[in-house]
Amino acid sequence: MFKKMFNDRSSRNIIFFVATLIVVAMIIVAVTSNLPLKTFAEGEKTGEDIRRILNVFGNGKVTVEPDIAYIILGVVTEHENAAMAQKENAAAMDKLISNIKAAGIKEEDIKTTNYSIYPKYNYIRETGEQQIIGYTVNNSVQVTIRDTSKVGEIIDLASESGLNITRGISFGLSNYDEYYREALKNAVENAKKKAETMAEAFGIELGIPVSMTESGEYAPSPVYVRWDEYVADEKFSVSTPIQSGTIEVNASVNLAYEY
Repeated sequence: MFKKMFNDRSSRNIIFFVATLIVVAMIIVAVTSNLPLKTFAEGEKTGEDIRRILNVFGNGKVTVEPDIAYIILGVVTEHENAAMAQKENAAAMDKLISNIKAAGIKEEDIKTTNYSIYPKYNYIRETGEQQIIGYTVNNSVQVTIRDTSKVGEIIDLASESGLNITRGISFGLSNYDEYYREALKNAVENAKKKAETMAEAFGIELGIPVSMTESGEYAPSPVYVRWDEYVADEKFSVSTPIQSGTIEVNASVNLAYEY
């Protein structure tokens, strides 16, 4: 009896085990048979998601006449006594500043850029020594001239007032932002035309750019007025003509279109 029960139970276990194997095998077959279709579908989706980007660079510029000028004016004095060299320099600079103020230059447009006192030496060959024989005082200011037509007048007036050094003139724009925006607009139009030309060649329709970046540069064009050895003399008593020329304001952009 016990032997018969044992055999019945073993048979049931074997049948259950075989049935389980059959079910697992069916699942594996089902999954394996669907795999190529799923992979193919994913491949199609990946192909649809490929982003094609058209990048174009554009530049624009605006050429304008400068409306502001900067000039370094100064006085150098020498004396065997340091205090006297300072006193003479201060008197000359006071006269220079007073006269250019009278010509319309505001006090806030006059800024000291250099003030120095240094000794002058005489080399004694016999002893190899250096002996102080005097002192030099150098005082310079940067003057902002907001009417470029007055640049020559200011230089002449400064020369008559005791000016004997200068480091030249540079011109700029007081309303640079306004001109830069105009140059930037030109740069965008330039980039758009390039993109449209390229798209038309391939029969592509473009929409709004997916990204836009900009950069700009500005370099005032300097004009230098030279004195002989940077020292003015009476030959500059005639009116000094100054030409400001023109300034180029540049802008550039990069546009990216998706198609």
